[in-house]
Amino acid sequence: MALPREFVVFDTETTGMPPGARLLEIGALKVRGQHVVDRFEALVYPECPIPPAVIRIHGIRDRDVKDAETAEVVLPAFLKWVKQAPLVGHNVRFDATVLAAEAARYGLDLPDNDTLCTLKASRKLLKRPSHALQALVKELGLPAAAHHRALADAEHTLNLMFKMEMMFGNEFRTSSMSTGKTLNAHSVEPPLGSPQTGILQNAIADGVPVQITYRLQSGSVFRTLVSPRLLYKSSRQGWMEALCHEAGFYKSYRLDRVLGARAEPDAPPASPRRIHAI
Repeated sequence: MALPREFVVFDTETTGMPPGARLLEIGALKVRGQHVVDRFEALVYPECPIPPAVIRIHGIRDRDVKDAETAEVVLPAFLKWVKQAPLVGHNVRFDATVLAAEAARYGLDLPDNDTLCTLKASRKLLKRPSHALQALVKELGLPAAAHHRALADAEHTLNLMFKMEMMFGNEFRTSSMSTGKTLNAHSVEPPLGSPQTGILQNAIADGVPVQITYRLQSGSVFRTLVSPRLLYKSSRQGWMEALCHEAGFYKSYRLDRVLGARAEPDAPPASPRRIHAI
């Protein structure tokens, strides 16, 4: 695989692991030959609180994204900026799945850009104890900078790519960074059917709220009104993402804990509230 003349190196920060995680930040570099010709950077409002565990990783807090646009606005703007350029990422499968999940939430189409992965190339060529981006930057003596912010990690990924090209020459250029998948081939896997799946899928299609009976991990059971938006499978488990009318933000619910579901077409509509705390 010859390296493309023009490509985009990108990275994302999220609320956790996709497909259930929400996008918080995109950072990207447009590269022509050996030169960065443009940059893209945007924070994204995730429509839910950011978990403290991930705040400790990237430092992005609710207050940082409270005025940001949602992925419904940011993702199309990013894809328009990318055009047809191949997308390069370190573990690009993660970032592409994040974009695919956001596209599924809002009914957006993804383009067929090729996806290329520096993690795949580093595992094949470098054979180091750790192929984490931060570890490789340190071990290879690449320019030091912050980690776990999207634009900074896109820059680290580009430096790693150029370093491997310098170290391995034609072997790197013909070794495949290619994943064999286009961006639109990364998709959200639907869950297996459950007694409530059909009701929830119909509610998504019709845009109506649903009253669910839900069992918590503790065993306690309660009823709540939600507006389902996305059904997906993650770690062999089926999940529903829905707007909780009481809380005013989106939550994820395990489908095997949804004991009952009843469409409530006459219920008043609800809109997510902006989360400003923390």
